[in-house]
Amino acid sequence: MTDLGQSIFDILIFVLPLYFGNAAPTILGGGPPIDGGRYWKDGKRILGDGKTIRGFWLAVLVGILIGISLAWIISSLDGVLFGNPSIDIRLEYQEYYTSSIVYSLTSFLNISDVLANPLVLGGVTGGISTLGGMTGDMVGSFIKRRSGIPRGKTFIFLDQLGFLILGMLFIYPIIPWPPLWLAFLVPITFLTHIAANLFGYFTGIQDDPL
Repeated sequence: MTDLGQSIFDILIFVLPLYFGNAAPTILGGGPPIDGGRYWKDGKRILGDGKTIRGFWLAVLVGILIGISLAWIISSLDGVLFGNPSIDIRLEYQEYYTSSIVYSLTSFLNISDVLANPLVLGGVTGGISTLGGMTGDMVGSFIKRRSGIPRGKTFIFLDQLGFLILGMLFIYPIIPWPPLWLAFLVPITFLTHIAANLFGYFTGIQDDPL
């Protein structure tokens, strides 16, 4: 496979826990809202009923589990090639860990081997990136409430990309990903989100086409 094709494969393996975690509250959410029903000084809800404690933490758990699962699968196939031209099955993001701030700190404390384990690193990266993604969603909800946009209505770019930007920033101290990764993920995530919403709109699942 070309270097571009290999890079796309590696990026998608890295970001899948964040994608799954971000989607999880739609199915697993519900219960008490994070803002406790409180209002901001402008008289509007801080976040709204759509952001719940259960949805937040179950999303992080999903990110952890997907991260561990992918790390286990990829590690068991490490070095295996498939396809023609071939794809090298590997955890490329593991290579970036050794150049991170967290690695320097854990090396100083003589505990760097803990995160060097693929399953631990997979779970940590999946969980922290999803934690960032959920934080991005909450920031988006806060901005939308201040802007008077009702729950369920779209704030273009913020809804599609807020979780991705915060998720990638949260994980950077552990996996200092190349800037080109984000340059690839931004348009792909935006277009995928729009396509999914359009599908939901035309099938009657949701009211807003974007």
